[in-house]
Amino acid sequence: MLERQLSGELPLPGKTNLDWYLFHKVVDDFRGQPMLEVGVGRGGSAYTMAYSTPILDVIDDWKQTWQKESVEKILPANFIDAKSSQAEVDKDYKFIHLDANKSFKGTLDDLTKYSKHCTGVICVDDYLQSMWPEVTRAVDVFVDKTEWNRILIGNHQVFLSHNRTPAVRDIAVDFPVAMVNEEIFLTYGKLPDDELFQQFMNVDNDKLYTWHKAAYVSQP
Repeated sequence: MLERQLSGELPLPGKTNLDWYLFHKVVDDFRGQPMLEVGVGRGGSAYTMAYSTPILDVIDDWKQTWQKESVEKILPANFIDAKSSQAEVDKDYKFIHLDANKSFKGTLDDLTKYSKHCTGVICVDDYLQSMWPEVTRAVDVFVDKTEWNRILIGNHQVFLSHNRTPAVRDIAVDFPVAMVNEEIFLTYGKLPDDELFQQFMNVDNDKLYTWHKAAYVSQP
């Protein structure tokens, strides 16, 4: 499934290519374990998650411009059709991706609700995305009031957990990063040139924040 995304056969996540690579690396730490996505859209991030696990639940009310049928045909997942505030889950997950609400209250409510079902990592999309400043504010309030920590901050996403994962530890070694209070912030120095990273960075992704891609390819 991931290979089909890298070749352009399946929709890409709504992320920069760099964030997509980071997302895949952290997700793959929990290979074969239960995962949940809240806010599916066209399925780009869920396809990446499905590459690493057959135990995938996805929540969406399908009231946006995308159609459930087109995703359902090719995504091997358990579909829960409901708003994030109304959906019911009855198990714990090792990885949860939150990409539904963009308001302060909606994001904070989702974090409060779904963190109770996460025993690993929560990834919140659109963190530090200027179009959705309330997402960042909600995450910061949540972290300040709970024992969850920011373990990795990408371009427009943040990973929350109680401990660093193997992928995050590797990223801290392999990537140009800054560390503040144990939080890892990506910087924009020379990026790694391993084969997998190159595969992600070379995908044509013109619809999504391509200035990051341009900054990358301009490196000497």
